[in-house]
Amino acid sequence: MKNDKIDKLKENYNNIEIPKELDDVINDAFNESENKKLENNKKDWRRNMKKWYASAAAVGLIIVSVNASSTFAKSLENIPVIGNIIRVVNFNNYRIDKDGMDVSISLPEVSSDSKDLEYKLNKEFEKEGKEAYKKYEAEVEKLEKEGKTTHKSAEMWSETVAENDKTLSVAIYNTETEASASTSRKIYNIDKKDKTILTLEGMFGNNDYVDVLSKNILSQMKERTKKDSNDVYFVDNTFKIKKDQPFYINDKGELVICFDEYEVAPGSAGLVEFVIPSNVVSKLMK
Repeated sequence: MKNDKIDKLKENYNNIEIPKELDDVINDAFNESENKKLENNKKDWRRNMKKWYASAAAVGLIIVSVNASSTFAKSLENIPVIGNIIRVVNFNNYRIDKDGMDVSISLPEVSSDSKDLEYKLNKEFEKEGKEAYKKYEAEVEKLEKEGKTTHKSAEMWSETVAENDKTLSVAIYNTETEASASTSRKIYNIDKKDKTILTLEGMFGNNDYVDVLSKNILSQMKERTKKDSNDVYFVDNTFKIKKDQPFYINDKGELVICFDEYEVAPGSAGLVEFVIPSNVVSKLMK
């Protein structure tokens, strides 16, 4: 989805030598199985790979892409601070391009002065990337066994959703496209002062928030439909959010409850969000 930027930079760097750090990057690949595949393909890859460069977070970021059926590499350059407590030091990139399956997974690896926070975030990001990679790799293996091909693409990437003086919210997006496209996201909300990951349950400390927030969101849904008959939702009066429903804190400090495509509304509605009034949130905080 960033191919336009990549194409602009490719030509300028076609003759750059393969960095010496590459051997270390490959040897540190995310699991032993993948290490073996990369080691076996390293010589052929060195002869055939095309070097390309992408920009990320509005700054130059060098990413080495391994041109093999199922590949992995780490970016070699740092990018600046996101927020004032977390620094993205590189991206972990997973790539599959075989039998019509085109998958690109780019997830951040962060550094923080809070090593506990750093560890938790990086383990979560690593888990997300590995699970997605294994899922798509299994689909490719099934296609090979059945002698079939597909026309499916998937991309996983991250971005800062919102930030204010107190919190930073980073989302991991996952878009799959086959006959149609669908996007989901997982959001990590970070308390800058306490340097902890926020959860709805942790913020409100009891189960009442599920009922209170659900009631408010249902009311907002009905109001939206009243204003626009095309704005419809697949819910009834028994609607309840999940205890761990995705959310973020916007730049005004407001709680925003999030839903994936098709979760509560038609796909045309995209990613659906509801801003919860401050008076509702303040009552739950008491």
